[in-house]
Amino acid sequence: MKTHGLIRFADFELDIERYELRRAGQEIRLERLPMELLILLASRDGELISRADIIRVLWGPNTFRDTENGINTAIRKIRLALDDDPITPRHIKTLKGKGYRLDGIHQAPAAAAPRNPEPAVRVIVLPFDNMTGDATQDAFCEALAAETSATLGTLRPDRLAVIARTTAAHYRRTGKSIAEIARELSVDYVLEGSLTREGRRVRILAQLVRCADQSQIWSRAYEPVSQGALNIQQEVGAALATEVTPTLTQHQLTTLARRLPVAPAAHDAYLRGRYYWYRRVHFDAAFSATHALSGEDFFRSRNYFDSAVESDPSYALGYAGLSNFYGSTVVHGFYPPEHGWQLARSAAERALELDPELPEAHHAMAAVHYFYDWDWRKAEAEFLCALRLNPSYPEAHRLYARLLLAIGRDAEGHAQMTRAEKLDPLAFQGSRAFGLILSGGHEQAVHEYFSRAANERSPLIYQVLATAFEVKGLFKESVEATIEALICCNEHARAEAIRGRWATGGHDAVLEWLCADLLARHRAGYVSPLVLAEVYAKLGRPDEMFHWLDEALAERSSRLCELRTIAWFQRWLSTGRFRSLEKRQGF
Repeated sequence: MKTHGLIRFADFELDIERYELRRAGQEIRLERLPMELLILLASRDGELISRADIIRVLWGPNTFRDTENGINTAIRKIRLALDDDPITPRHIKTLKGKGYRLDGIHQAPAAAAPRNPEPAVRVIVLPFDNMTGDATQDAFCEALAAETSATLGTLRPDRLAVIARTTAAHYRRTGKSIAEIARELSVDYVLEGSLTREGRRVRILAQLVRCADQSQIWSRAYEPVSQGALNIQQEVGAALATEVTPTLTQHQLTTLARRLPVAPAAHDAYLRGRYYWYRRVHFDAAFSATHALSGEDFFRSRNYFDSAVESDPSYALGYAGLSNFYGSTVVHGFYPPEHGWQLARSAAERALELDPELPEAHHAMAAVHYFYDWDWRKAEAEFLCALRLNPSYPEAHRLYARLLLAIGRDAEGHAQMTRAEKLDPLAFQGSRAFGLILSGGHEQAVHEYFSRAANERSPLIYQVLATAFEVKGLFKESVEATIEALICCNEHARAEAIRGRWATGGHDAVLEWLCADLLARHRAGYVSPLVLAEVYAKLGRPDEMFHWLDEALAERSSRLCELRTIAWFQRWLSTGRFRSLEKRQGF
């Protein structure tokens, strides 16, 4: 299904990216469900869409809502918006017992000789080597490589795909050859550089290597004389872009240089904060909250983001980092939503005020709309904006995928997860497996990821496998995966406690112990009520489950936006109490 672009029919324009229907330039208001149905009909180029397909896309599988009346009402509202007579319709045609189609879509003329687009060139920017003997220059070297990587991702999405810096960082001082790196990551070019010192003069050397024949196709020496040395990003980026695409617009050249802070110390702090944030955020939030996994990396990231904005109060990236910290710590169970999300919103708004075209700022605002506002339309618009500004931004692909999976657009969601993992294969290892769990693909997750060697499994993969095995009723395997996940996270005492409960009482004993542990932590501090609802669902105790779901709704628990994807609640989806809960939630 097409999810972006402009579709014209009759004298109407449907702007999918802006989520807007227009006639003669004037916007026509449509509610969310009729708009989603119109987009579905328009995206199929006049094909017949069955009512079953409409239900699957708009409400998701295994729905028990009154979808028949829902479809009829949505069609009626679309016809009112289009001024379409239901007796003699011009636009929305009904085929009784079959479905609906949208007539009159204007097709773009076909090219005389269409060609398949060339695949995007894949580039990795390796960490710059500090050859000065001065350890204080390490941060400067990190800044050069990391920001060159980030800004290059904003150039040409159809021609340039940049491997994320978190994966590139793993190749620091590994001794691997260009050929080995190219083979492992399937990259076409490697950009590498170094910082050297000759007396009081500092020189930055950079070279671009083509992996196919390992030939150096560009190199440059740069001698900075002030803080303006960071402008090397513009020169390096322009040279690289010229190699892979004939022209580079002035706007793109400006973009390459616009992300830099006034104070280099702010940039150094931001990079360090982002490192720790990435290291912790890629855990399963439900698993993390259930087992009280350490938030040390989150809180270390916050200290660095604070330092970044203190060093340079006009540094938008620092505020985007703070927004990510506040939002993530809520999702992972450290704070109640009203505490963290208001701070996350304020920081994201400040970042956008300072730099309206910063991808990280739009991603941060999208997270607020998704996890707290439960406004999928606004969240999707912000995700698409972030990806338009930087198509090589893996974190935006990953979180956008979660939204798509939550609203039943599974194929698009899995494609986004795959894209994130491909752009940053080491830091995002297991993201696609997590996406499979969200869409109910437990069997596939086990099949694809359990067969991997143990050294190829990230903590997230173990966490995902624990869920998949438990859903399938393979409780021994689930407990073993849980123990492995906890060991990976240095939670050895908790791993031993679960091992002991399993040995003495099996799966029920483990669940009862988890329940008692969560209640004790709830009495002592904050525990997400949604986590308590999940454990009671596993225990088959609906009264307690619904009590805690009501508590979760009252506090706007973040993961309620993905309520229908949580496996433990599936058996109650058709009950009146669950439908009432969803209605109060606004879905």
